[in-house]
Amino acid sequence: MSDEPETQRLQDLIPQNLDDIIRANRDKCRLAFATDEECHELERDLANAAAGKVCHTLKDWNLLMIHVTANGSVKSLPKLLGGVQETGQCWITSTVKGIDTHTGLVLTENSLYRVVGPRDSEPDKHLLLHVCVWLNQRGVGRYFGVPEFFY
Repeated sequence: MSDEPETQRLQDLIPQNLDDIIRANRDKCRLAFATDEECHELERDLANAAAGKVCHTLKDWNLLMIHVTANGSVKSLPKLLGGVQETGQCWITSTVKGIDTHTGLVLTENSLYRVVGPRDSEPDKHLLLHVCVWLNQRGVGRYFGVPEFFY
């Protein structure tokens, strides 16, 4: 008995890229990394925030944009996605309120983060799976056809 069909089904569940996560109702939600223009719109001087406690330092990071369409208008929610430098744990933040590219600080609704290294345009599978888990935990995964991964 061959495991090939089972193996293929499992491989098909794993998203190959960010665009492969939302598989249903794609007219209502789209995931993308922030464009340079979107990043520029979030640029803030966070030098004063530098005195605050940094929650985590994230590597292999990018700004995940969740574009939701409802009643004919699009609302975009920026989230910081990356790996915690100290532990390697995958992380998604609350909504980003500002980013200071000069200091490497990112201010969210709830915390202050530091980012190191350049923006990562090709997240590894762990981060892609974490986005699936995160959407499923929020109860929207099934509606958007997100692969059913959970921690």
